[in-house]
Amino acid sequence: MAAHRVTGHLVRRELREGPVWYVKTRVPGREPEQTTRRLAAAHLGGGKPPAGALTKRQAHDALADLLAAERRRVGEGAYDHQPDGATFADAAAGFLRHVEHVKGREYATVHDYRLSIERYLLPRWGERPVVSITPRDVAKLRDQLLSTSRGRTRAGDSAKPLSPRTVVRHLTVAHGVFRHAVREHGLERNPASAELVDRPTVRYSGEFDTFDAGELAALARAAADEQDATLYLTAAMTGLRLGELLALRWRDIDFAGQRVHVRRAWSKAAKAEKAPKSGKVRSVPLVAELVGPLDRLSRREHFTAEDDLVFCSTVGEHLDHYRLTERYHAALEAAGLRRIRFHDLRHCFGSVAVRAFPLSDVQAMLGHAHVTTTMRYVHHRPGADDAARLSGAFRGDAVSPLVSRNGDLQRN
Repeated sequence: MAAHRVTGHLVRRELREGPVWYVKTRVPGREPEQTTRRLAAAHLGGGKPPAGALTKRQAHDALADLLAAERRRVGEGAYDHQPDGATFADAAAGFLRHVEHVKGREYATVHDYRLSIERYLLPRWGERPVVSITPRDVAKLRDQLLSTSRGRTRAGDSAKPLSPRTVVRHLTVAHGVFRHAVREHGLERNPASAELVDRPTVRYSGEFDTFDAGELAALARAAADEQDATLYLTAAMTGLRLGELLALRWRDIDFAGQRVHVRRAWSKAAKAEKAPKSGKVRSVPLVAELVGPLDRLSRREHFTAEDDLVFCSTVGEHLDHYRLTERYHAALEAAGLRRIRFHDLRHCFGSVAVRAFPLSDVQAMLGHAHVTTTMRYVHHRPGADDAARLSGAFRGDAVSPLVSRNGDLQRN
């Protein structure tokens, strides 16, 4: 136990200007652990000591106060994490291990963190001591990312600048690495904190593009085969995400109960099934327009058992995400439709469901964690009688004294 105590003693040294008190202390966890520091000039004679000098008793009292202060600091954990010479690359590797094995983040999330670190953070800070990186360095990274362009796409499109939303995502990853370094490598503060480095402004308009009934029918007619056509219709009429569609099995289709149950989702990154994005199973109504296409698909020659995938490859495995996307784009072109993301088919369901159900029900059907995400569909509610309903509310007692029966304003 003694080896872990804060200890110290008084030393008198004879210098050219006279005797001086020094204190030697040992504080576990502090760097350096043992120190010797000058305390004050030593007053060895009688009477009141001159200014700046201490008697032996006063020097011992000062040492006791110093040791008591150090013991308080040790108790508060002030020396638990001292800088250890770790580089940013060391801190980043530890952060990735922590989020994967301790926090239990999904494979795709860890993969995104790793890409952000390898492509944007390590080239700038990899071999630098993590304690040497300042808020100015993080602000410089932000400005560089805002002026960075993405590489050309496969279709040969011109390069596009990184969006503010993407830049904020990279800064968020950097913040996570530095927060880990505060705990593990003695970093005193997080240089990527939002209080120290402003984030780019991200504006969410809430707008989205999707297809109406006629366009959706044209897309289905242009599909490569019946399975793809049914997949497009199911995406639009159930609101399932692509990963949820690719993990859908025949046992999840309840024709009698008119429900589609969402129990799993396919992760293309992990090449494995996982829980849906919301983390909870859910179900959505099976509309009559979808019963026929799904019923016909259930009568195919192979892969119609309860545990078989509804949408599968020729050998019954999960569909290849990239090839599916290629076929989807080809169907859009064949149908003469504008190019929107496959994910936008999900908005067909949201924009229609919000007309028939309370917002909380639509939130549950779509698997949104927050109702604010579902709010994007509010402006798709029919509003033909909105003015009449609002007018009725204004006929209440609160405003009736202001308006006459014929609608004229009452004047004093």
